[in-house]
Amino acid sequence: MSMVTVNIKNSGKTYPVEVDLTEPGLTFKLQIFSLTNIPPERQKVLLKGGQLKDDSDLNKFNLKSNQTIMVLGTPDNTILNDKPKEAIKFLEDNAKNGGDISKLDNNPLGLVNLGNTCYLNSSLQTLNKIEELKEDLIKYERPASPSLEDKLVFNLKELFNRLNNNPLSENSVTPLNFLSNLRLNLPQFNERSNEGFFKQQDAEEAYSQILTILLKKFPKLTKFFTIEFKKYTKCIELPESEVEVGYDEALKLNCHITIQTNFLKDGLINDLKEVLEKNNEVLGRDAKYEIERKITKLPKYLTVHFVRFFWKRETNKKSKILRKVQFPFELDLVDLVDDSVKDDIVKVRDDIYKIEKQNEEEVRTFKKTKLGVSNTNETLNIKDQLVRQKDEFKKLNSQWKQNYIDILPKDFDLNSGENPSSLYELTSIIAHQGSNADSGHYQAFIKDDNDLTGENWWRFNDDKVSVVKRDKIESLAGGSEGDSALILIYKGVGLP
Repeated sequence: MSMVTVNIKNSGKTYPVEVDLTEPGLTFKLQIFSLTNIPPERQKVLLKGGQLKDDSDLNKFNLKSNQTIMVLGTPDNTILNDKPKEAIKFLEDNAKNGGDISKLDNNPLGLVNLGNTCYLNSSLQTLNKIEELKEDLIKYERPASPSLEDKLVFNLKELFNRLNNNPLSENSVTPLNFLSNLRLNLPQFNERSNEGFFKQQDAEEAYSQILTILLKKFPKLTKFFTIEFKKYTKCIELPESEVEVGYDEALKLNCHITIQTNFLKDGLINDLKEVLEKNNEVLGRDAKYEIERKITKLPKYLTVHFVRFFWKRETNKKSKILRKVQFPFELDLVDLVDDSVKDDIVKVRDDIYKIEKQNEEEVRTFKKTKLGVSNTNETLNIKDQLVRQKDEFKKLNSQWKQNYIDILPKDFDLNSGENPSSLYELTSIIAHQGSNADSGHYQAFIKDDNDLTGENWWRFNDDKVSVVKRDKIESLAGGSEGDSALILIYKGVGLP
């Protein structure tokens, strides 16, 4: 028996808890924390068989069904994260004021902050946007003798299942099992402050490390994220020397921010060029070489990393570059593509532009539609408005998807993981608020796919989920200690 229900008793209150005996002691302590607000490091859990530790084997305590367990410790009533003070606007209020109600009956769930875990929550919400990943997780079965990575992947499967099934009884999900196994798999996320609290971490590191584990477990998924390059290397000091040609690949594009970086595209172009020194046999010494990379294969999902954090010796912290760098909702990477593949990519891109132009008129019509009024001037209630809007959305969305598919090359495989054009639409953002990586607050902003106008985005502020408009997304370009984009996830335009 791997599951047992016990009763936690603290300060005169009793809480039933279902314990998975295959999980480490930290998972149990985090469950206790979620109920009593006593951080794991302050807990004294009275059990026969010894003290409950983070790495304890729960089986050795011989827990019995309905057993009562005493927990001692001081609750933590401080706020560990610097949460935004901006008032939250929910869709229900929007509907009452005549606004969009297309998601009124299917609000996404947030994730509970377990003490400086906003970096993790924002990363998980972003990964939950990847349909191919969710499909692989649904089919995943945990081995009989699971490794730490197996447990982590299975925990993610369970977590995404709860997030995406959206039961009416839940407003949020607590990622206890996933968090405890993450800290066992990747000890850097187990760091504590001198006071014993878990430290804030870098969301980019969390996103990248989790994705790496998932791609190792689901290798076929790698092609949906991998960018392939042709690399040209030339000695600057010997202009007549031959250009060396090689190949490279990466899972993301970096945008290093300098005093000249005002737009995302500029940062990406500059980052694909570098000058370094290495030995030159002809000159008999080190010489300067220019290396330029050009893209030969674009993936369906493009990850862009704003390199905003740098190590500052004076403060001994990873400080943040606050410079404003604007990014587009639709990104065209044709300037980064190698000439050997450019013609084919440009052809598909131009065909997509034609489809988008055809769709613009339908979008304008959709925006002008007065919800709540039928052809007979009958006033509709909110429920009827919702049904009508959803029906209209399904028709248009189905038509648009087919239009895009029709212009793809006949031999193009939708399962290839490739983007046949150079066009991308922005779908997700992880943003950071604050002046350095070791503090502040992370949030995820994810495009609402059920809104044809493109105006509505979901804001995931841990367990609080609300709707924001495009102008809020535009403000994530930075320029202050407020919310600024750290990771952008783009998806190939027209790909289902």
